[in-house]
Amino acid sequence: MNQPENNKREQLLTLTQWLTCDDLDEHEANRIIDLCLQVQASPTPTLLETYGADAAKVVEYDPQGLLAFVLFTELEDYFAYADTVDELYEQIVDAFEQPALPDYPYEQSSFDSVSGFFAWVDQQLLAHHTKYQLIHFGQSYTHDFQVLLVYRDRVDDILALCGQLGVQAERCN
Repeated sequence: MNQPENNKREQLLTLTQWLTCDDLDEHEANRIIDLCLQVQASPTPTLLETYGADAAKVVEYDPQGLLAFVLFTELEDYFAYADTVDELYEQIVDAFEQPALPDYPYEQSSFDSVSGFFAWVDQQLLAHHTKYQLIHFGQSYTHDFQVLLVYRDRVDDILALCGQLGVQAERCN
C-alpha cells in the first residue's frame, strides 16, 4: 500500500471511530474503510454491486458526496435522520439508554426556527449528556435532517478531518 493510501486509510479509520464514539470493532471499521477506498477507486461498479442501481446514481448527482454516502449507509444506526425536528428529536432521545432528556416541547417551545431547535437540543445535551454534541454529516437525499451524536471534545477534530477528506460536516446550529 502506498503512503497516500495508507494515510487516507488511517484518516478514515480515525473518522469512523470518532463518528461512532469508539463503538465500532476493528474488523467492522476496516470493512467499511475498504469499501470507502473501493468506492473512491471505482465508484459506479462498487456502488452498483454493494447497494444497487439507485445508489449508483449518487456518482452522477453528487460525486463529491460518495465518501459521506458510504459512511452514512454503513453507519446508519448511529445517525438520526428525519423530515421534522420533533421526529429527529425522538431519535436523539432514543440514542441514549437512559435518556434523561425532556419530552419535545410541542406546546411551549422556546424556539421558532431550525437553528433555535438545535440551540435548544444543545442546551439539553449540556444539561443531561454533557459528553455529546450534534453535527450535520453528509447530504441526505431523502430527509431534511441527517445528524450524528459525537463526543463534544472531538467536534473540532472531526470537522477538520472531514474537511481534509472532502466530507460535508458542520455543527448543528
